[in-house]
Amino acid sequence: MQNSKRAVLLVSALLVTGFFSVRCAPAKWAEQNVDGNSGQQLPGGGGQAGKPAADTFVQDSNANKVDILIINDNSASMDEEQQKMSTRFNSFVSDLKGLDYRIAMTTTDIDSPKYGLSGRIVTWADTAAKVLTPSTPNAEAKFKKTIVRTETIGCTLRDDCPSKDEQPLKAIELAVDQSKTANKEFFREGVDFVAVVLSDEDELSTAPSNATTAAYVVDHFKNLFGDTKRFAVHGLIVVPNDKVCLRAQSLQGPEGSKAAYGTRVASLAGLTKGSVNSICDADYAKDLASISSEVRKLVSSFELRGTPVTDSVRVALTPTFQTTWTTEGNRLIFTPAPPAGTKIEVTYSYE
Repeated sequence: MQNSKRAVLLVSALLVTGFFSVRCAPAKWAEQNVDGNSGQQLPGGGGQAGKPAADTFVQDSNANKVDILIINDNSASMDEEQQKMSTRFNSFVSDLKGLDYRIAMTTTDIDSPKYGLSGRIVTWADTAAKVLTPSTPNAEAKFKKTIVRTETIGCTLRDDCPSKDEQPLKAIELAVDQSKTANKEFFREGVDFVAVVLSDEDELSTAPSNATTAAYVVDHFKNLFGDTKRFAVHGLIVVPNDKVCLRAQSLQGPEGSKAAYGTRVASLAGLTKGSVNSICDADYAKDLASISSEVRKLVSSFELRGTPVTDSVRVALTPTFQTTWTTEGNRLIFTPAPPAGTKIEVTYSYE
């Protein structure tokens, strides 16, 4: 689900109304150094014919902030995947440099008597804190020790395992419900929210009819936060229709266990413009680096009312700020994002 940009939309006038078709080729402007009040047309290509539109934004005080929740499958079959993820903290935060991030974790077990968290976030190892930030000392070591769940490792030998009915979507729902109570250390008002799901099964293992749906989670988030936050989900899952991965994950788990395609996680990723990655990848470095890159795009983007025609976009910033920008669909993405208080004026054409 993509809510309105957390920046304040001052003026957004589609001068001719209608539906928009997607043109994916990006427009790029490498040096932003023109006074936005001068009226000078900014460089960026000759453009194509289309209907004119103009959007104006002001970057708000939550620029460059993001809250990231990891939903960790702690069922009996997940010890190998937890180990693989535990060594890749630096890959995970590789593209988050300069962002004010908070990272928290909960599990897919929401209801077992001993291990069910019901969406509550855990305390990171060797600390009293429930969030990792850019200033957390030895964050990589804390991440590694916490992602690998003691309740998961060897639990079949103890006959003491967390729930085998994973519920990552329900965990997201319950986590946001506790944004002002048990999880208040993590959730910040008006800050974009990202969920990263690590799981080898679907909602309630096989997504029966009573399992939480992607559409419900999107609607629930919207009802709680309105347009004050945006929401994106990324999955490390058994990607739907990847039969080789499904077979490998089923063979890896305890005797009698079976993996399942992450259909509902994939659906939620699709609804929120997130991504899906394969849990069967031998090394999660590229997957986690790709997720961090997508997180930066979310935080650094503004949503135009229409999808621009190729090379038609013109951008002016007041005060001026050195940055680059690209477009993906109707998103205008800055690298780096303009600072709080910057006025962003965008003109473009759409079909």
